[in-house]
Amino acid sequence: MLKSKRFLTIGAVIGALVLAGCSGPTPYGSAVERSGYSDTPLEDNRFRVTFAGNSLTDRDTVENYMLFRAAEVTLASGKDWFRIADRDTQVESQFRGFSHGLYGGSAFFRSRSVFGVGFGVHPLPYRGRSRYEAIANIQVFEGDKPQDDPNAYDARSVLSSLGPTIQRPKEE
Repeated sequence: MLKSKRFLTIGAVIGALVLAGCSGPTPYGSAVERSGYSDTPLEDNRFRVTFAGNSLTDRDTVENYMLFRAAEVTLASGKDWFRIADRDTQVESQFRGFSHGLYGGSAFFRSRSVFGVGFGVHPLPYRGRSRYEAIANIQVFEGDKPQDDPNAYDARSVLSSLGPTIQRPKEE
């Protein structure tokens, strides 16, 4: 019985370390693999800006990071404000119904104890995971932003408003 508890404790510690090693929500940064921002110049004053998050990044964060990147692109191009010509947030969902892993246990037969380890599939309730990607085509302009255009954003105001919420990658 003591060996069984020790194995379960060791298994729990290993599981916690594995989970701790998993990444959290996508930080704000240039696209790496399938997560992060990217921007593509389309014309002199038009860009496509995207931000893709991982399955731990919520939709609002993905959309805010895309707006933040649009503001950065606007200022980097020497302009003051941007208009979103069109935008979309795409979702990719996965559903899982099984878990697999390392399992262990023990049994006692008269005066002998037997300990075993195996690999198996364990049915779990279905659970879903979603990844979001926000995409916008923007036009950038100089001067003051028009007050009556709900699709127009002052780049400096966006950076100021969203800046405190931006989570950048941790430096190693």
